[in-house]
Amino acid sequence: MAGRHGEAWPAQDITALRSALLVREHLGFRRASEVLGVNQSVLSRRVLALEDALGVSLFQRHAGGARPTGAGERFLRDVSQALLLLQQAAAQAGAAGRGEVGRLRLGHVWPVSAGSAEDLLRTYRRGADDVEIELHEAPACDLAAAVLEREVDVALLDVEDAPPALDRLMLWSEPWLLATPIDEPEPNGWRDGVSVMCAAGDDWNRIRRLVVDRGGPPHAVKMQPTSRDGILSLAATGAGWAIVPQSVAAATRAAVRFSPLPGRPASVRLCAAWLNDNDNPTLRRFLSLLRSTSHYGGERVSPRLVSGGARP
Repeated sequence: MAGRHGEAWPAQDITALRSALLVREHLGFRRASEVLGVNQSVLSRRVLALEDALGVSLFQRHAGGARPTGAGERFLRDVSQALLLLQQAAAQAGAAGRGEVGRLRLGHVWPVSAGSAEDLLRTYRRGADDVEIELHEAPACDLAAAVLEREVDVALLDVEDAPPALDRLMLWSEPWLLATPIDEPEPNGWRDGVSVMCAAGDDWNRIRRLVVDRGGPPHAVKMQPTSRDGILSLAATGAGWAIVPQSVAAATRAAVRFSPLPGRPASVRLCAAWLNDNDNPTLRRFLSLLRSTSHYGGERVSPRLVSGGARP
């Protein structure tokens, strides 16, 4: 805004505006100066300078105080609304900078409707209930690519599936389990002629390795063009077995029995994977929560650790 002669207003004029609003509120300079903690003459000069810049008398001064002129009342009413909007904008900017508002795009391979992932999302929502959480469920390779392409902020992956270009933070591990029909006896080993089904989004090679490393036949693993829920529904009918992480077992309603894999145990090691230069404040807030709640104490994972870690 320009003054009477078109010159730009100095930055300190917002103080003059607030001062004039106080004079309007208290109908006089004496009480307004007491509230501000300044000398009355200082306040009077401040408002006179504002009136001179505007070319308008804002107040009618009299022995008992001051009252706004017609033009002053209209101007100060607009100023009050403008300063309120400015205050709201500053508060919203601060909230966005702290990650309290905005959007977090979270990728996941395994269900987030049970277990540690559900607990994590519930805790995050309690501290950021104005953040929109956008969930992306996809195979690990697709999620890793989406994070690299900045289409997803962070993905929950098996640490083996997170490429070295991404930062990784270990979160928790959960065992692989064998799903068999609930109305059949619990198996004590691989059974001849029984197939192990895996869903379209699963890592077929990993499931096959889990079977072969425990004495099962490599040809037993069959890919089905369906979801994990579909696979478990088939397992419930006796069409075959399935190998799933514990989070899948906790989230299903299929009538199947879950038991440890034959032979040595195997686990999915879940990590968060993200681009280090992603400056989304909601991501930074989410990562702070992950570091404080990680079962691994916020351990950051290096590519060397991943390549040298135990495989299922």
